[in-house]
Amino acid sequence: MNKYLLTPVTLLACLAAQFAGAADMAPAAKDTVTLQRVSVPGTDRQMGMGISEFPPYAVKPRHKATGPEVAYVLEGEVTVQLEGQPAKVVHAGESFQLPANVVHLTTAGPAGAKVVATWVSTPGQPFNIPVAH
Repeated sequence: MNKYLLTPVTLLACLAAQFAGAADMAPAAKDTVTLQRVSVPGTDRQMGMGISEFPPYAVKPRHKATGPEVAYVLEGEVTVQLEGQPAKVVHAGESFQLPANVVHLTTAGPAGAKVVATWVSTPGQPFNIPVAH
């Protein structure tokens, strides 16, 4: 038997380790550029609007937002994974919603993505809160 021949199990283990390492090395999404903020009359809240750019396969790490968010994919595609729900691929021309205080992860597709989003927040308070695994 050739000592350099890989068994199928060994080969799969090597590929899985390589894939896991590549996932840890995925580029980070760029910071969202806030375009505008406006007070919501009669409340202590404000609405914001911004654009997020994702290089190919970029990841916006697990986090939760303190207010609801609505987003529209301008270019490319993103996979949105809300905790406890199946992942959903959202393509250019489609929109998605993120409820307040729900942990989620967003990953760009092979061409990257550009997403415009609107959200409700409390001025002076953090909006996106990182969440560990």
